[in-house]
Amino acid sequence: MSEAVTIRERFTALPLETFEAGEVVLAAGSATGRLLVLEEGLVEVVKDGVRLAELGEPGTMFGELALLLGRPHTCDVLAVERSTFRAADAAGLLRDEPAVALHLAALLARRLDLANHALVEVRRQLEAGQPRGAIGRALDRLGNLVRYGGDPELAPYVYTAWV
Repeated sequence: MSEAVTIRERFTALPLETFEAGEVVLAAGSATGRLLVLEEGLVEVVKDGVRLAELGEPGTMFGELALLLGRPHTCDVLAVERSTFRAADAAGLLRDEPAVALHLAALLARRLDLANHALVEVRRQLEAGQPRGAIGRALDRLGNLVRYGGDPELAPYVYTAWV
């Protein structure tokens, strides 16, 4: 059995939580100690008043940065429409399921590597005097790479996490 299947099975055993449109799923600055995995719905991720993403891909994870950094959530996650999540006590999940911890580490490492490559591309465009539109498109690509970890073939429950 592959690691992705094991992780997916572990997540499907977690309890469900539902948030209605307009509700705060996670608040920046709060320390919930939870890892949430989107089952269905649509949410937006906002940091310091800037909308970073609108996410609706089943399996997208939220709360891993707070967990791994040992600090409060870094972004607000707001339900755009009725959204259902699998919810885990993050510390317990990582303690009981080391494969999940390794998986999160791999996702974050992939995001960092992709961000580094995209930043190099933006720096080159700036040095070459590229128009703002080209640089904006490069930054949009960076956002998409970071959001999905650069691997659209990953099965549900292995997408990147956010806050």
